[in-house]
Amino acid sequence: MNGNPAAASLAIPEKRRALVLPGGGGRGAYQVGVAKAFQEAGIEFEMAFGTSIGGVNATMIAQGHLKRLEDLWCNTRPWDIFRLPSAQQIGRMMFGRKLGLLDTSPLEELLRREVDLKALKSSRTKIGFFTTDLCCLETRLVTIDDIMSTNELVDVLMATSAVPIAFPPRQLRGNGLWVDGGLVRNTPLRAAIDRGADEIFMVLLHPETVNVCPTSMWQVLARCLDIVLDASASKELELAQLYNRLIAEGAAAAAGMRAVNIEVFQPRRPLNTTLLEIDPDRSKRLIQQGYEDAMDHLVELYHRQTPARAS
Repeated sequence: MNGNPAAASLAIPEKRRALVLPGGGGRGAYQVGVAKAFQEAGIEFEMAFGTSIGGVNATMIAQGHLKRLEDLWCNTRPWDIFRLPSAQQIGRMMFGRKLGLLDTSPLEELLRREVDLKALKSSRTKIGFFTTDLCCLETRLVTIDDIMSTNELVDVLMATSAVPIAFPPRQLRGNGLWVDGGLVRNTPLRAAIDRGADEIFMVLLHPETVNVCPTSMWQVLARCLDIVLDASASKELELAQLYNRLIAEGAAAAAGMRAVNIEVFQPRRPLNTTLLEIDPDRSKRLIQQGYEDAMDHLVELYHRQTPARAS
């Protein structure tokens, strides 16, 4: 946002900010463009919470590797993330010894190359991930303080990225069958509020409106997941708005609480891709779209804040 007054204004660390990156599969490139706009505006975060691809993106951002993350998105194809099952794997699936349709070993190899536990531990942005156990239906927040090794970090990222049915679940420390936490809590707003955030920047990956019918089995599966993730996000936003309304009204139930400003960054036009579609050219367009949408939003935010500061 070079030359734009919004950059200097929003860069002032007046508030304890949290970044919330929910899931959305191949649409995750959009979050990279939004993060580029934040970086250009000098916006920094004390906390970051991610689910599914949002967890992977948040990891690279917290490491300080945003440029590397952009390069990955602009060069990654589906087979760099997953493979179709082999005949042997299909046999294991039929007899209940394989719990996902796709082979995600390429994703695991990529994560092992790219994650940097030391950088995450020393980052000013403290990160947390959400994942859900299919065994007991527990949804857990795993923070960087809970993670003691690169193997544990990779396990957590594989678990939070495990889209049920498509990707196999993951054990954590030898227990459970952990999958994408977005099924229950795609936008972990409450975690950010509970940890003292004054301002939350949340980057959703579904557009404001959708009016396209699915035309294949994979698109039907992706649309069903969209419905679940959208419902999860809407529920958390409604609870956060109720939380702020109770505070504004001085309700007894809100005694001692503080209002939290929530900025929702969201595609303003269709993204034209599903969760399982990953294409470098499309990713480049999504990054640019995210950047432009975020720039517009930050300018609007600057203009909303300017009268208050002037007074």
